[in-house]
Amino acid sequence: MARPVSIRDEDILDAAREIFLAHGVRATSAMVAERARVSEGIIFRRFKTKEGLFRAALDVDLIPPPEVAELKARIGVGSVVENLQDAGVALVGTLRVMIPLSMLALSNPSAPAASGGSASTSHPRDPYFDFLVAYLQGEVDLGRLRAVDPEVFTYAFLGGLKDYVVGQIFRTPTTPFKHPTAPLFVRRLLELLMHGAQRPAEPATRR
Repeated sequence: MARPVSIRDEDILDAAREIFLAHGVRATSAMVAERARVSEGIIFRRFKTKEGLFRAALDVDLIPPPEVAELKARIGVGSVVENLQDAGVALVGTLRVMIPLSMLALSNPSAPAASGGSASTSHPRDPYFDFLVAYLQGEVDLGRLRAVDPEVFTYAFLGGLKDYVVGQIFRTPTTPFKHPTAPLFVRRLLELLMHGAQRPAEPATRR
């Protein structure tokens, strides 16, 4: 039985995102209607065309998770690694939504980029990048981090998180490499970024 006409637009868009992510541009409005349990007529009355539905479904305003948005308040509080660990794990959850939507949008150039705002006015890094840079700069200023370039650190941190999520998206049951859990991966990534891979120099031996 179809839902009443009072169904919210966002409920239809949630169903559309699930269908578009599962079937790509081959998805049909009939599939969306079935998932949302409404008639196709309701969809076309509200979104006019399948293209209109597609654009609306991909125009997602992804709000940075609180673990990222509130980083500025954590400057000088607690452990730098723990603060970044919490932010990184939260970002993995957000990226699991954002990356597939972005990939789907790129497959249709007329659709908006799913990057947390209008593609014409928002830089793709805006939702998370500036929060991380401000936090790292604050910790550098307090002397709790050495004078690293906060933007380079952030690019490396976000790049690692995104590659981890992409690897999970394309993982198959036959993939031999076993992915670590998100908390474990973030911890290992931070250990590498905070301490590097080079062995410390051996102390000179006295003769």
